[in-house]
Amino acid sequence: MVEKTPVAITKVINDDVHAAVFKALELIDAKKLMRDNMTIMLKANLLGAKPPERAVCTHPEVVRAVIKWLKQFKPKRIVLTDSAGGGANIGDTERALNESGIRKVCEEEGAEAIPIEKMERAIYKVENPLALSEFPSSTLLKEADLIINLPKIKTHALTVFTCCIKNMLGTLPLKQKSKVHAKNPRIRDFSAALADIYSVSNPQLTIVDGYLCQEGMGPSAGDVVKLDLILAGFDGIALDSVACSIIGLNVNKVPHVKLAEQKGLGTTDLERIEIRGETIAAVHRQFKIPTGSAIAGVPLPRFLAKRIGEAAFKAKIQFKQEKCVCCGTCWKNCPVEAITPPAEIKRGNVPAWNRKKCITCYCCYETCPQEAISLQVNMIKNIITSKYGIAFLVILCCLIGLAIWLIDIFF
Repeated sequence: MVEKTPVAITKVINDDVHAAVFKALELIDAKKLMRDNMTIMLKANLLGAKPPERAVCTHPEVVRAVIKWLKQFKPKRIVLTDSAGGGANIGDTERALNESGIRKVCEEEGAEAIPIEKMERAIYKVENPLALSEFPSSTLLKEADLIINLPKIKTHALTVFTCCIKNMLGTLPLKQKSKVHAKNPRIRDFSAALADIYSVSNPQLTIVDGYLCQEGMGPSAGDVVKLDLILAGFDGIALDSVACSIIGLNVNKVPHVKLAEQKGLGTTDLERIEIRGETIAAVHRQFKIPTGSAIAGVPLPRFLAKRIGEAAFKAKIQFKQEKCVCCGTCWKNCPVEAITPPAEIKRGNVPAWNRKKCITCYCCYETCPQEAISLQVNMIKNIITSKYGIAFLVILCCLIGLAIWLIDIFF
């Protein structure tokens, strides 16, 4: 009989996050991982400098509850870390720590809060790489006795879904994340890189923030959903699969999760997952899924769906003049320099976007602190103006010409 991996689902009742976290960890018997005098790394989601109610970063009360639970076991150090999205400026993570309320919680609870980019670094080799053979990160990845992942449930404009696997992209400091985007512009390759990065740390414990989430065009400018859930388990792939089921998303449409499974890092098979606490059906809430992922549901051959998807769902980047303050976050974080600042840096002016250079990684959209960037997908225009659309029109014209010629001959 195949042993099942446990995943706990608990409800946050009357905003009592503490009780939900403690119950989830009790349901999976997480204390078996603990011993005295441990150095513990908490990998939060610190995407950007947004307040807790925007559901961009791991909620500070989830962080507080986890730290309180850990303190029972007398750890030597508890270090919370991440590197903010884009990471063009060394102060981005500090601002995210402050604005999210996480630094305050860490100070109150006696934990350290240190950005990845401020730590000593090491180069980590990836075993059996799919896309990424090595990358730099903090030495804490190998010094920690226990790595705990604290991701958040959000839909994602590029990768459809972000939670456990994608959260570990933040172990890369500063612009190293943008470099991964630049070197892997195709979604399949970028997803493979995410699986490679996750494989290096493969956190021993994951506690998922499903308290306040994002749906639609997340992960930073989506619509907030008060899901009121905490998930916990030892297998991040299993947790991603359960979270996808809860929000009504087929996990097979999330490439980075399936690729992580192919690397042998966990399972997405619900038959091999033991759900403890609430059932998936009892807490199900259908999320709005980003537009760009729609091709995944079309019954086409894989190679054709991939090509059409790349052409049809390429987004146009637009700047909202009334919101843009020319802070420079977008052009500093663009991995391929597809965004340039206006001639005069002042409110009312907006940056310029180069469609030809753009690899639609959405780093600008994710990291804009003012939510002044929108993604417009015009599928018909994209198809017509793509090389596939042009080729189709050429073939169609040739066929029409041939038909006219044959009519002239025979009729």
